[in-house]
Amino acid sequence: MDLYPLLRYAHILGFVLLGGGLLAVFISELRAYRTRDVHVFAEAAWYTAVFYDALTVPGAVLVGASGLFLVFELGLGFFEEPWLTGMWALFLFEVIEGNTLTRLQFRRTLRESVKARGQGRLTDEMRGEARTLIGQIAHFLDVPLFAVIVYCGAVRPESWLEVVIAIAMALVAAAVLTLAIPRLARPETGSRQAS
Repeated sequence: MDLYPLLRYAHILGFVLLGGGLLAVFISELRAYRTRDVHVFAEAAWYTAVFYDALTVPGAVLVGASGLFLVFELGLGFFEEPWLTGMWALFLFEVIEGNTLTRLQFRRTLRESVKARGQGRLTDEMRGEARTLIGQIAHFLDVPLFAVIVYCGAVRPESWLEVVIAIAMALVAAAVLTLAIPRLARPETGSRQAS
């Protein structure tokens, strides 16, 4: 039996879950940035945790396992092709960053949302306590780096220069998102705030 089609299917499915989870987390976090309603903030924090644990983590496990077996099935060397080395290096970076900085950030936001809901109000201090600069950078870095991983796998650039340019573009995009989104997505004015 030829394992290649099954491994390829698993790899694609893993990317769909991983990418869908990252986008869902991005949107739920954006909702949390925009609201002043304590219940909406708590709900967004809960959805972030659910999307991360139910989509992003299983997707990453599936991508990593199927990718490892694909490398062996196709007889590729891990360090022979820039696109493959770029994919693996970025994937490992994302797994480590996602399970340290990103996880700490969304768990912190979840804890703060529970406190805010218990007090029945969401203050600017609580919102600030729920967000750290490092957590924001890690959050806004996820989608651009995921795009570079997909680029490396789909386009398979043959030179390191192309991979480095793609990574540089992702870092610029992450910096723009980190600076712009918190300012553009200011809390809605006149929104309900529980008393």
